[in-house]
Amino acid sequence: MKLMLTHLNRSILVALVVVFFTACSDDSKKTIAETTKEKTDLTLSPQNEADTAEIKTDTAETSQPATGEVEEVTPLEKPEIKPVISTTSNGSGGLAARVVSDNKLATMLEKLARAMEAKKLAYVSSLGQDCSGIFHQIKDSVQVRMPALADKSSYTYPSFGKDRNSRQIADWYYRNSNLLIVQDALADGNKIRPGSVMFFGRTDEKYSNMDIELLTNPGKFVHDGSKGKIMHVAVVTSVEKDEQGNVTKYTMMHGRNSKYTASRTGCNYDGPGSYKKQFAKFPFGNWNQQWVAMAHIETPVK
Repeated sequence: MKLMLTHLNRSILVALVVVFFTACSDDSKKTIAETTKEKTDLTLSPQNEADTAEIKTDTAETSQPATGEVEEVTPLEKPEIKPVISTTSNGSGGLAARVVSDNKLATMLEKLARAMEAKKLAYVSSLGQDCSGIFHQIKDSVQVRMPALADKSSYTYPSFGKDRNSRQIADWYYRNSNLLIVQDALADGNKIRPGSVMFFGRTDEKYSNMDIELLTNPGKFVHDGSKGKIMHVAVVTSVEKDEQGNVTKYTMMHGRNSKYTASRTGCNYDGPGSYKKQFAKFPFGNWNQQWVAMAHIETPVK
């Protein structure tokens, strides 16, 4: 009797072990199958693929705004003890020859100025609507409105990407032999014509014996306290002359400041009241800014 019970207990024990391992094996297979299914669903999810694609596209298409006019004083990063090495741009002073009709340019530029004024372009550097940005817009529109000036085999122009601020623009004209540094504004007044690009110095500063280093600070193109004096740029749209053919005043189109949208204004001239006073201080200047240089908007290819 005792032997039979022992045998029976062993049989029951073996049966229970078999059932236990069978159940565990089935649960394990089920768990693996469910995990595999979850991984498959995650990998093939259309929503996840779309999200990934969208992020890549946004990253690839992000662009940075161009750097515009920065007129604040920029201090030098480190004091230099080494001898100063000249970084004068290669070029020559003086205006390039012009064959374009002044009358045609004046007519076209006045129409262009009216169209730009109607847009009420606020002075926003990041949108290319500061003074140098407005110059580039005019320069580009001139080529569209007068196709002869768009002939790349005949004319060349500064680039918005490479020659962004007013100092870089002046330096480009100098390097391409189409910049007159104005030492005597009264003597050079008759050189002002429709399509003249006018450069002005910093507010309430007077200069003499100017050169391209003083005006543009080549290689850096910022005002560092002693160099980089050009602060503003504009384009002449029309000129007035007296009976003797001398220029008496002109009108210019430019990005003005944060208070006013881009528009035309008159220069300092020998007129009534405060005009006469400003003309005496800064002849043909931009109110309290000295006229320091000029170029023709178009530059003949050498």
